[in-house]
Amino acid sequence: MHTKTLDTQEENITLKIEKLIYGGHGIAYTPTRKTVFLSNVAPGELVETTIDKQKKGSLWAKPLKIIEPNAELRVQERCSHTHECGGCSYQHLNYSAQIKAKEQILLEIYKNYDLPKQVLEETIKSPQQFYYRNKCEFSFGNNSSGSIDLGLHPPGKYFEVLNLKECHLLPTFMWEILQECKKLVNESGLEVFRDLKDEGFWSTVAVRYSFSSQDALLVWKVKDPNSQQLKQISQELVKKFPKILGILAQPAQKVAQNEENLLQICGINTISESIGDVNFVYQAENFFQINISVLPLLMARIVELVNLVQPDIVYDLFGGVGAIGICVAKQIPSLKKVIGAEADKMACKMASFNAELNSITNYESHYFNLYKRGWGKAIKLDIKNYGNQKQKICAIIDPPRGGLSGKTVRDLSDLSPDSIIYVSCNPSTQRRDVELLAELGYKMKNLQLIDMFPQTFHLESIALLEKY
Repeated sequence: MHTKTLDTQEENITLKIEKLIYGGHGIAYTPTRKTVFLSNVAPGELVETTIDKQKKGSLWAKPLKIIEPNAELRVQERCSHTHECGGCSYQHLNYSAQIKAKEQILLEIYKNYDLPKQVLEETIKSPQQFYYRNKCEFSFGNNSSGSIDLGLHPPGKYFEVLNLKECHLLPTFMWEILQECKKLVNESGLEVFRDLKDEGFWSTVAVRYSFSSQDALLVWKVKDPNSQQLKQISQELVKKFPKILGILAQPAQKVAQNEENLLQICGINTISESIGDVNFVYQAENFFQINISVLPLLMARIVELVNLVQPDIVYDLFGGVGAIGICVAKQIPSLKKVIGAEADKMACKMASFNAELNSITNYESHYFNLYKRGWGKAIKLDIKNYGNQKQKICAIIDPPRGGLSGKTVRDLSDLSPDSIIYVSCNPSTQRRDVELLAELGYKMKNLQLIDMFPQTFHLESIALLEKY
C-alpha cells in the first residue's frame, strides 16, 4: 500500500472500508491512522482510490475500482445519477443493508450515552423504498449548448445544476410535471436567474403531491412573480395537468423574514392527504412529512408510547398542521386534551381546521414561538382548566433539523412534563438535546429508528424520555 503520497494526490491507494457513517460516506484508515472518507462503498470492501482533498486533518477520496466488493450487501443502482446529484447515498446497498447501516449509525451517535439495556427497538421500515417522496424542489441552470437544465446542485457545487434524466424517489406524476416545466421554461426565452448579479428569471420549481388524491401544488421561484408570461405558462401547465390544484410563485431574491411573498398565480393553495383514516389539508408552504407510506406506522408507534405513559394531557410541540396531535387525539379519545403549539400562524389555523374536519373535539392548536421564552408557563396555565388534581403530562416534540434551542429546553423545564416523546429527523441534534434534558431529570427509556428516507443517509428516530 502506498502511503508516501497521500497528501499529494499523485498515486492510487488501496483501502479497506471499515463502516458507514452519518452523511452517506464510508470510512477507512491509512497505516498511519489518517481518516479517509469515501462514497459509493460498503463495509468490508477493498477499494482502489485516489485522494481528492484534505480537510481538517481528514482525507477525502474518490473510489476508482472496487477490488473486493461486498456481494452480500451490494445491488445494482436503479438511477444513472446515483452518487452525483446528492439525493441518494445508498442505492448501491440492498434494503436490509441500508437499515443495518442506519441502526449502527444511530447507535454510534449515542455512543457513551447511558442507553437502556434493550438498546434499540425494532426499526420501523418504509413500505415503499422508491417513489415515496411527496415534495421536491429542483433548480434551473444553464448548460454549454445554451438550453436550460433542471435538476439538483451536486454536493459542494451550489452554482452548478446536474440535469436529471430520471429520479426514482419521485412519483411518476411529479416527474412528468417537472419535465413539462423544463420544456416550457426552455421555450419561454427567459434566462436562468443568477443570484450574485440579480439577473435572469428562472430560479427553482417545487412540487407538492398527494398520494391519497393524486393532486399536486406547484411553486415557482422567479425574478418577477407578477410576470404575465409566468401566468400564461402556469395556465398551460394546469391545462395539460388538471390534477394540479394550484400554482404559486415567490421572488428569487431574498426578502424580509416577515414579508408575505407567496403569490397565487392560479387555482388554490391547499392540498389534502390521509394518514390511515385521518384526513389533513395543508398549504404549499406548510411542513408535512415526506414519506406518506411510513406515516401510519410512525403514528401507531407514537400512540403506543402515549398509551404506555398514560398521560391526562398531551402537548404536541412544533405541531404544524396537527398531523401527530390529531392522530393521537383520535386514537386515544380518553385524553382530556391534546394541545398543539406551533410558531407558524397559518399552520395553527390549518391544524384547527383539520381537527374540525375529522370531528376531533379533544384537540386544539395555539400559536407560540417555541424558540422564545415564555411559552412553557403560558401553556401550563391551561392545565388548571382540567380539574384541581395534578394532571399527568406528556410532551411530544418534533422539531426542525436544528433541534431545540436552550430557550426551548428551559421552557420545557417550566412545563415540566412527566414524559417526552422526541421525534427527530436529525439524530445528532436529538442526542445533544437528550443530554440537555437529562440535566432536567429526564432519562431515555427507549430509542427507535424510523426509515423515513430510503436510499438516502437521512434517518428519523424516536425516543421516549421519562422524568425520574
